[in-house]
Amino acid sequence: SWRFQVLVALMLSSQTKDAVVGETMRSLQDHGLDVENMHRMSEEQINKLIRKVGFHNNKAKYLKKASEILLDQYEGDIPKTAAEMMNLPGVGPKMAYIVESVVYGTTTGIGVDTHMHRMFNALGWVKSKTPEGTREQLE
Repeated sequence: SWRFQVLVALMLSSQTKDAVVGETMRSLQDHGLDVENMHRMSEEQINKLIRKVGFHNNKAKYLKKASEILLDQYEGDIPKTAAEMMNLPGVGPKMAYIVESVVYGTTTGIGVDTHMHRMFNALGWVKSKTPEGTREQLE
């Protein structure tokens, strides 16, 4: 359940201020934030609970589908590797590498966001057009 909550928090975090993510996580926790409860909720119920985060419509779909996949393929837990996490809807490399590091203490990649991407290019450390390209060059 703790591992799932870390994943959910990171899924909610893109394009959303930390304070809003915290408030939304508390609201989800008040409704029993775990894989089974998320799976039982309708997409509309999830959307209502996360409505303050950016792109809440898409994130509600991702959370609903991810809970389905986690129950069907991972016995209700989250995958153990970043590579497997990236198969979940709404989870990209940055998020997967951060979850992997926080939850399992394993580092197989670097989570690079747009701010890091711009900064590393400005410093001349990399020459890339995307955060993913920056990550690949840094690794």
